[in-house]
Amino acid sequence: MVGYLSQVQTPAMPAPSGYSATGGPALPRVQQQIMSFTYSVTAASATTRPGSYSTSFGGRMVEMEGYITIQVADAKTSSDQAARLAASLGGYVASSSFEDTSSSMSLILRVPESNFSLAMRDLSAMGIVKDQSISSNDVTEQYVDLQAQLDSYKTEENALLRILNASTTVRDALDTENAIQNTQAQINDIEGQLRVMQRLVTFATINIQLMEPLKSPTLDFAEALNSALLAFYTVAKGMLILGASLVPIAVVGGMAYVPYRHFSRKKPEPIEAK
Repeated sequence: MVGYLSQVQTPAMPAPSGYSATGGPALPRVQQQIMSFTYSVTAASATTRPGSYSTSFGGRMVEMEGYITIQVADAKTSSDQAARLAASLGGYVASSSFEDTSSSMSLILRVPESNFSLAMRDLSAMGIVKDQSISSNDVTEQYVDLQAQLDSYKTEENALLRILNASTTVRDALDTENAIQNTQAQINDIEGQLRVMQRLVTFATINIQLMEPLKSPTLDFAEALNSALLAFYTVAKGMLILGASLVPIAVVGGMAYVPYRHFSRKKPEPIEAK
């Protein structure tokens, strides 16, 4: 606790009225102390407006996302072209995948929101557009609400740090530190949400599907001849194997047939009647 307090550069605040210095449940009293301290800041932060993140929507925070399917002559070559296009516009390739069975490429590009329309236009010129759509999501109010919550939690954290400095018992200090840790966890969570939101607003997302045209079957004479020869060889080989397997059977059958013929020719003499 000493190491933690050494980083806090706030003056010690005297114990407020009604705050026990002899132990007992401290957390409810901590909450009572910070309620009046955070109310005015929370009310003020609720009217906070985000900074200007977009020149296309009058300062509103709008997440843009595009979907486009393009038929191209060569999917891999076109994917390289799309990557160069994104880089030239200040963006990058977020992910890519290739499907060998269908000869298609899937890419996700991230480009600055101000270049979103230009990127969609240049991508459309790469081939034949089979499908295209654009969606937008205005997150201004959500951002304002999260920012207000963040300001409130930071104000609460500051009040808890002052109360921690004024703690006179170990129990009060431990309860206050637990409240500080919970508040800091909320702050970290909200700050993470705000960072993700700002990235999605600053960089638009474009989902691309590059597809090669279906190839019509063609007659290859050499391939057909090779297939016919292979089939003939397979049949001939099968017949030879079958013939070779019948030789032992024929030999054994012949050996058995010779004595059978010999004994079958000796007919018994007829008995004369007396």
